[in-house]
Amino acid sequence: MNTGFCVERGKRVVEELDKCSNPVWMHRYEVPGKCRKTFHYAAKPYPLIVFPVGTGSGVYRFCIEIVENRVESYSSQQLRNVLGEIAEIVADAMPDDPIDVLQGIYKGLIAHYHEELSSLDGEIEKNIDTLLRRGSMPIPIYRLYSRASRLHRGVHGVIYSLHRLERIYPDLKDLGDEAVMLENMYSTSIDRIAQAFTLYFTLISDKTNKIVTKLTVISAIFLPLTLIAGIYGMNFKYMPELQNPYAYPAVLLTMAAIAIGELVYFKRKRWI
Repeated sequence: MNTGFCVERGKRVVEELDKCSNPVWMHRYEVPGKCRKTFHYAAKPYPLIVFPVGTGSGVYRFCIEIVENRVESYSSQQLRNVLGEIAEIVADAMPDDPIDVLQGIYKGLIAHYHEELSSLDGEIEKNIDTLLRRGSMPIPIYRLYSRASRLHRGVHGVIYSLHRLERIYPDLKDLGDEAVMLENMYSTSIDRIAQAFTLYFTLISDKTNKIVTKLTVISAIFLPLTLIAGIYGMNFKYMPELQNPYAYPAVLLTMAAIAIGELVYFKRKRWI
């Protein structure tokens, strides 16, 4: 049994297809063979357009066919929430012919992408702020990038389909221009994610450099001390200073002076 909904002439959304009497838009939650391609356009026998719709969780095919005096569309169940909101927008416009439905569908899609973009930008700002304050991100950067890429691909689908349909329906041109502007906004957000990614690795690199610097300073301090210990650890028979009762404290003082001198030098250089 096919599931879906329809919008009837006269501002009404019907949730069951078999109860539709005079639909101007019928949608089925299935993907027939003619809608299997991700991007597709055919002008005959009826105008048919297939393009991807992006959500926060994935990218799914959306198929629109203009049949005589109504619009028929198809998609998977994953677009139920998005299309439910779009159906209300279409119904509120009181559509009477296919062009009214198409305008309502694309206005709904553009509104969907604007809302997703607002949410995405908020998460980007939150992550950058947390990164600067704590040096970590609450949401892995690759998740934000993946989500933005899916939505960006969906906007490309809107631009592609509007470009095709506006040849038949010139009234859709203004929506096409708005979709192009929206695509530029998504490109800017993706650039910000890339900048956050670069900043994240810059901070990690800075932390790593500080740790390596400290380890290098410690090694530099112990290197001359190790040399002195190595010299006096050799088992040669004739080492005159070994017979001197003050040799041991003298060597210890010398080693302490070297270590302190190095610490003072490194401190002045601001290496520690």
